[in-house]
Order: sequence, then C-alpha cells, then structure tokens
Amino acid sequence: MPEPSNVDQATQAVEGLSLEKKPKGRKAQTEQEFNHQKHQFQASGPRINTSDWLYDSEVLEKLDSTKKVDRVHILHACEKAYFCRDYAKCLELILVAEKLFGVELEDDNANDNLKEEFANLGRKTKKSSKVERHVVELLHIKEACLRRMAQI
Repeated sequence: MPEPSNVDQATQAVEGLSLEKKPKGRKAQTEQEFNHQKHQFQASGPRINTSDWLYDSEVLEKLDSTKKVDRVHILHACEKAYFCRDYAKCLELILVAEKLFGVELEDDNANDNLKEEFANLGRKTKKSSKVERHVVELLHIKEACLRRMAQI
C-alpha cells in the first residue's frame, strides 16, 4: 500500500493539468460545394434500392472513384457477396473495384506493405473517407474470400 504522502505528491503534479474538452470543429461546406451536390441529386434523383441493386451492372459501370458513395457501394457489394457465400461473385466484384481504385492486389509483398503503412498511420486516418482505407478494406475482403475458397 503506497504512503499517503507519495499519493499526494503524485496528485499535485496532475492538479495543474487542464482537462477541458475541446469542441470538434466541423469543416464547413462552401456554397459552391453545396450547389454542386444539390445539382447532382436533382439530375439523378434518389437511388432506388431493389433486391439486387448492389450488383446492377449499369450502376457498377458508372461508378466514380472520386465519389465516396460510389467507393462504398462497390465495397458493400463485395461484402454482401462474401457474406452470402458467393465467393466467385465476390472476386468478380473485387476486380471491378480494383479497376475503380486503380490498384492491383496480386503482389502479396506489396499488399503486406500497404496494410502495414496504413496501420502505422493511426486511428484518425482509418476513419477518414480516403481511398487508401477503401483499398485496404478491399484487400481484407479479397484475402478472406480466397481463404474461404481454399477451404471448399
């Protein structure tokens, strides 16, 4: 059991620290960005989700790597195929995603380096909408799919 005087000395060092929580500042959207987004929605309208909307070839052909919604769409399609145990479809969609992201996930050494670099960047980057995060997620799905296919 520590001496009370030792505890008091330790707490005195901490007393001067400020524990104020800083409010998170959200990046404001410019009027131009808002109008562009509004125009996109008015041109295309809301997306109608049918039972196979994730696999719709017309939608998959029009995906744009600069739009987060499109990048997430192809990832969700890969994930759905994987969890429905349609591994051939999953690998087919991964090829579409590789073209969309402009990467080739065939080199195991490069893939390991990619995962390691991404892990070293820290938690904040992992939550961002950057393409790197989506590529690493795609790589994880591909590896899991190939493992499952090897078990069959």
